Amino acid sequence: MSLPATLLGDAPSPADAARGAGPRLLAYVADAASAARLNSAAPSLLPCEVRTGDIRSAVRDLARQRSPDLLLVDLSGVADPLAAMEALAGVCDPSVRVIAVGDSNDIGLYRDLRRIGVTDYLFKPLSRDLLEGALRAAGAGAAADEAPGRLGKLVAVVGARGGVGTTTVAVHLGCWLADGARGRTALVDLDLQNGTVALALNLRPEPALREAVEAPDRVDDVFMERAMVAASDRLSVLAAEEPVEDVIDIAPTAALSVLNRLQARHNYVVVDAGRAQGGAARAALEAASIVVLVGDASVAGLRDLVRLRAAIARRSGGGRLVTVLNRRGAPGELPAADLMRTLGEPPEHALPYRPVPLAVAAGVGEPAFRHCRRFREAMERLGADVAGQPAAQDGLFRRWVRR
Repeated sequence: MSLPATLLGDAPSPADAARGAGPRLLAYVADAASAARLNSAAPSLLPCEVRTGDIRSAVRDLARQRSPDLLLVDLSGVADPLAAMEALAGVCDPSVRVIAVGDSNDIGLYRDLRRIGVTDYLFKPLSRDLLEGALRAAGAGAAADEAPGRLGKLVAVVGARGGVGTTTVAVHLGCWLADGARGRTALVDLDLQNGTVALALNLRPEPALREAVEAPDRVDDVFMERAMVAASDRLSVLAAEEPVEDVIDIAPTAALSVLNRLQARHNYVVVDAGRAQGGAARAALEAASIVVLVGDASVAGLRDLVRLRAAIARRSGGGRLVTVLNRRGAPGELPAADLMRTLGEPPEHALPYRPVPLAVAAGVGEPAFRHCRRFREAMERLGADVAGQPAAQDGLFRRWVRR
């Protein structure tokens, strides 16, 4: 979708917004002189819209609308530009090329911005030649070729054993990252025959995932868009329901190719890796920046939780490991003293045993945290931890241990 050049502060018409010709520039500048210069230089190069505001205005707006192809933001007067850029990254598609402008002639700031993926930094007052050069390079993708593009966060959810709620955690984590963190999120089910991610959200998966992993060289962004099913405006699901009699072996390189393509278009990619017994699931664990290990407090669950935690810690990947004790308070779980003696330390997060809200939510195909306050609070802590946002400490498990 592209927008025509508009006057400062004007909103595009629906007809204009429906066009799709070339890169689309959305610019936020705080002063009238910069706005006038943009309105003079940009329309001759690419469709654009100029708005009054700075990077904080961009964060506010992009949390509610689709990201442009090219974004120009004003850092003038912002106390912590890098923190503001991190906030922008949380609501902006990873594929967006970002140009920053500001009133600080600081080479250190320029290097820091380039390091985190900003295409260019322009020092005010803006000149027409400088603007045209930066926009032409960004619009043609030249600057994107000089530095690697920013990828979304890959989160692999793996279960210590079957029946501990791995899919439940993956689905609810994906929903929270889309709703709570306001990030564009992809939820991937690597079990092409018996996976239940799409079923949990009452969705019918498209039959394209198998083709994507069997012939990754024929996959492009348009193909991936068709293969995914929208659960909401910020959550898409990539899953399949292949015949159970088929023999399907996903090559690790094919799985990583698909996941990398998703990372280029999403802020978060959450993978339900099941028990990580196949090569594709293990490759996802190796590549993930965060591995969420799910277990419960049963005898067998704790045994396998300890074993898998040690195996993941020995793996070559450098992602952070987050342990989640699911179904806390379920019948048959071990006493807290035995659990602590087995684990050695409390898990980072604990999700309460709430079978009725979970069953009701599964029946209507929506997250259980919309119906259960305690489950919502626990998921908020886990989601904020994964998203890197500040949150209250999880005291549920520690209070349970004290009891």
